[in-house]
Amino acid sequence: MQFQVPQFIETEDKIVGPLSLRQFVYVGITAGFCFALFFIIKLWLWIILTIIIGGGGLALALVKVNGRPLTTIFLSALKFYWQPQTFVWQAENPEIKKEEEIEKIAKPGFSLEDIIMGLNLKGTWQKLQTGTKRGLIGAQQISQKVKERYQIFEKITGERQAARRVDYR
Repeated sequence: MQFQVPQFIETEDKIVGPLSLRQFVYVGITAGFCFALFFIIKLWLWIILTIIIGGGGLALALVKVNGRPLTTIFLSALKFYWQPQTFVWQAENPEIKKEEEIEKIAKPGFSLEDIIMGLNLKGTWQKLQTGTKRGLIGAQQISQKVKERYQIFEKITGERQAARRVDYR
């Protein structure tokens, strides 16, 4: 069984010429107001006000911003500025420590920190090449710089993981 799918559901029906009923009402009210002003005020003031009011009326009738009529934009802006805004700020909990020091357990072999920093591999390669630990001072400086950039933390599950440290100073 086939169903007919409605198309062009966002297009308003054209009632009066190329204008929809909403557009025709805006243009008609604007024209009527400008016509009434012609008999009330002087000609030079009427021309200025007609240009301003007529432009505003035509803009309300014809302009769309991102597919939405200008009247909807104005009503949304008015509603936004009329209603009070609520700014929610949650203070930091002083009971929770931001950084917890992790105790280092001295174990023979590789530690997670050394694997992350790549120092063991670099040190092992240097031992293979030179047979000594001559570059230890340079490695310690590099180690210090890397430790400043990365921090080891322990998850709730007990798993240790390295994360890049970002200090906004």
